[in-house]
Amino acid sequence: MNVVSAAGERSLFSVAMNAPRIPILRRTRTVTERDCDVLGHVNNVRWVRWLVELAEAHAEALGLPFETCRERGGVWVVRHQDLAYQRGALPGEELRESTWISELRGARSTRHARFEGPAGDIRFEATTLWAFVDVATMRPKRVPPEMRALFDLLPPEGIEA
Repeated sequence: MNVVSAAGERSLFSVAMNAPRIPILRRTRTVTERDCDVLGHVNNVRWVRWLVELAEAHAEALGLPFETCRERGGVWVVRHQDLAYQRGALPGEELRESTWISELRGARSTRHARFEGPAGDIRFEATTLWAFVDVATMRPKRVPPEMRALFDLLPPEGIEA
C-alpha cells in the first residue's frame, strides 16, 4: 500500500508498510588518530558522539531521518544516558557498532548500543533514554503509531548474530 498526499509525498504509513525490518543496526568503523585523546585511546566525548550518530543511522535506515520527524512535528532528544567504558580503543582498530531499541512507550524509547573490538571484546556500552518531543514546545509528545510500527523491540541484551 502506497499512500500519496495531494502534494505527492508518501505518508509515514506508507513508509512504515514498506520499510525494511532492521531490529539491530550493525556497522563497523576504524578508529583514527583524530578520535583519540592525549592518553592515546578514543576520547570519552567521541564515544558519546558515536552513540548519537549510530542512533541517527538506525532511524535513517528505517526511513525516519531527523527531517522526516521534524516535518511531522516531533524530534528525539536524549534524556538520560548510562555509559560503561570497558576498555579503550586505539588508532587503527576496527570496531563493530550495534544499536537496538528495547522499549518504546508513550513519548520515550530505550536504546542500547555496544562497541566491540576486533576479537569481539566489549569496549563500550550504553543505554540511552530518548524522549520524543514536540518541535514547537519541546514538551514530550506520544510517538505516533505509524512511527512506532517502524521499530522492532528487542531484549535489553540484544541478540547475537
